[in-house]
Amino acid sequence: MAEKFISDSDGTSRPNSDPGEPEREPIDFMIVGSREGVMAEIRKFYVMGFAHVDEWSRLTPVPNSDRVMTILVRYRKVGSTDSSSWKSGR
Repeated sequence: MAEKFISDSDGTSRPNSDPGEPEREPIDFMIVGSREGVMAEIRKFYVMGFAHVDEWSRLTPVPNSDRVMTILVRYRKVGSTDSSSWKSGR
């Protein structure tokens, strides 16, 4: 499901896996809330150095709601518990 939300800032799709690193597992981070709340959290994650603003998917309306959602996909080495081994989807 997350694949359809992943795109670069120019709107082109990014690959969701890298065949050069087959031992990677995708981890999805999702934010759901008001447009203002979601944007504030994205900015907080940027300030913390967790993710660039353009790494998150476009804001997508939640059906039958006034809320939006966004997804960030990160990759980790399979079997690793060290978050320093996580890589962005860039």
